[in-house]
Amino acid sequence: MDSCLICGGFAEKNHFLCSECAKFALFNTRCCPKCGNFVFEPDPSGCNSCRKKGIYFDKIQSIFIYSGAVAMLISTMKYNKIKYLAEILGNFIAKNTERGLVEGRTVIFPPMYFTDKLLRGFNQSEIMADRVASFHKLDFDWRLLKKCRKTEHQANLDFEKRITNLKDSFKLTRAVKNESFLIVDDVCTTASTVNEIASLLKKNGAKSVNAVTLARRTLYFS
Repeated sequence: MDSCLICGGFAEKNHFLCSECAKFALFNTRCCPKCGNFVFEPDPSGCNSCRKKGIYFDKIQSIFIYSGAVAMLISTMKYNKIKYLAEILGNFIAKNTERGLVEGRTVIFPPMYFTDKLLRGFNQSEIMADRVASFHKLDFDWRLLKKCRKTEHQANLDFEKRITNLKDSFKLTRAVKNESFLIVDDVCTTASTVNEIASLLKKNGAKSVNAVTLARRTLYFS
């Protein structure tokens, strides 16, 4: 049996936490059907954060709310540079992604600028995407997207700056016409990263773009 990533006890079946620590990992079960943001009352027309915003991706799933045990593990993984956590969390994403989200798609991820990846030693989203592709037997194109300029860390920016910060920061390395894609990432805040990539893909002829992330930030839980 696997060990809990928080306390080291016995993890629950098909989970990375024990039953006690799992109480501090909130599933994102009430979310906007359009942008995936946590909402108290889901509305098919969208929520306040996306109703007036251009959404280029077709569907997004975030498994957890970014808080408690999940937030701690993601921060530990990224800032303490613990690669094996990306592998474990990636396996969890793979097993819990909605089947309709992945079928017939090529799996991709938000690339890091080369110096940022060099400093961390790995891109956690790349590792997670590889796990999703392998589990669902999908094509994994790790070279499709390139980060063509260095940007500020999204977590430090407000909504408007998140959009301008990423504008024209990604480029494609090949044609994507009539293809369908699944973007895999660790955390989604305003969906700016996913939306920027989806916009690039759609403008170059991609048929459909879905996304899945381990966690979703929300003002209601911090």
